[in-house]
Amino acid sequence: MPSTPSDDSPPSNLLLRGRLLDALRTDVIKGRYPPGYRLVERDVADAYGVSRLPAREALQALRTEGFLEVRKTRGLVVRGWTERDVTELFDIRQALEAMACREAAENRTDDDIAALRGAADDADTAAERGDSSAAHDANALFHQLLVTASHNRTLGEIMAPILYRVQWLVRQIPDPHTVSADHHHLVDAIAEGDAPAAERLAIDHAERNRATTLQTLFADAPRRSKLG
Repeated sequence: MPSTPSDDSPPSNLLLRGRLLDALRTDVIKGRYPPGYRLVERDVADAYGVSRLPAREALQALRTEGFLEVRKTRGLVVRGWTERDVTELFDIRQALEAMACREAAENRTDDDIAALRGAADDADTAAERGDSSAAHDANALFHQLLVTASHNRTLGEIMAPILYRVQWLVRQIPDPHTVSADHHHLVDAIAEGDAPAAERLAIDHAERNRATTLQTLFADAPRRSKLG
């Protein structure tokens, strides 16, 4: 008799939609589709070799995640960044990542520390050889691993979509090496089990990242870090 999938095996169409969403999101994050780019269901289906239904569902999911917006005359386009968008996203990241780092200092394992150090070192190596894309990838992994090291499953579920958008945003920074020292200090505090220091470093790191991002994207950013 032919074998049948177990009850907990996702149907193939769900796997297809998930893979398409991951691929499309990654391409937006990495700049294949810049802000203002119009994404059409038919074109997405052709580009990724899928039918129009999963293409439509992936586009709607990206809209829900905040990567796309509807414009009356153009349909779905990749959204741009405003100063308020940047500030609000960093406010959320700062609060949640501070919590993640505090809990990581309390709950981390030796494997967590090794993974964090590896990601920080990989980012340095990539930046030194001029591979900014690989450096950004390693930095994004580092921030995911901070949440993993907290061993707080609910926090991980909440932060996953936020980290996607943060990764998209910080790729606007030309030099990913600017954050590397902060990452090494964070790992040291977490490895030492110093929860207050890890929390403080996370807050300071997010604030510096915010200022750099605002300065990169908006000419008047150095004069203010909070927007009304």
